[in-house]
Amino acid sequence: MSKQTLRGLAKDFAKGAIGKDVYRKSRTELVQGIIAGKISLTSIDYEAPLKPTNELESAITEGIKRDKTEITSPQQTRKPKSNSVPPPVKQNVSSKKNKKSPFIFILVSFIIVLSLILTVILFYPKPPESETVKISVSSDNKTVTVDDMTATTIDESAAGETLMANFLSENSWDEESLDKFIASWSELTAAERNSANQTKRMQRMNDSIYKRFLEGKALASIDIDKARVKQQQLIEFAYALGINDSRLTLD
Repeated sequence: MSKQTLRGLAKDFAKGAIGKDVYRKSRTELVQGIIAGKISLTSIDYEAPLKPTNELESAITEGIKRDKTEITSPQQTRKPKSNSVPPPVKQNVSSKKNKKSPFIFILVSFIIVLSLILTVILFYPKPPESETVKISVSSDNKTVTVDDMTATTIDESAAGETLMANFLSENSWDEESLDKFIASWSELTAAERNSANQTKRMQRMNDSIYKRFLEGKALASIDIDKARVKQQQLIEFAYALGINDSRLTLD
């Protein structure tokens, strides 16, 4: 073991000569032996770098001088004539076009947006006029008209939805909170409860109950009695709300 090195172990493991467990065990024993002083480390003497010879230095110097030498073409060395006229400078027409293009783009975009707004205003269908409901009072034989849109604002499901929203926001599922909610739910009228049962809020309540029911199943592996009590409470809670979910059954 003392002749083995960390590099040798790594090479054997990379080649597949030893397994992962053997490699880890051997490496641990080797490191512990080195720390304890049972295994001695030998230093590696590396050869000193070669010094450049005179021929190499002269070759490098000549290469640097050759790179610094500027090679000029005959056209560059030719001097311009004194009477020659400089060529005319061409105006950059494309730059002027590029300056105008953003303004044209903004103008076209504004016209398109304005056209869309006018189209929506002119052709968008108007909402139907609200119908009226006539209510007759027999005592004075008078007829009172009530706007149907105002009548629809009195939503019977609002009370039930508000109650469920507050319960879900508190996110408290202990026995006291469940009993408190059932007591408040029972104070609602039958019409309010039936209307609330048809809303999406009730579907969220059903999903939350089932989620807590699954958590109770997971608790059964730790405390089966406590888990069954919690599951039974959730089943009774769902039944009190009128939820009929076949998934809420004890195994």
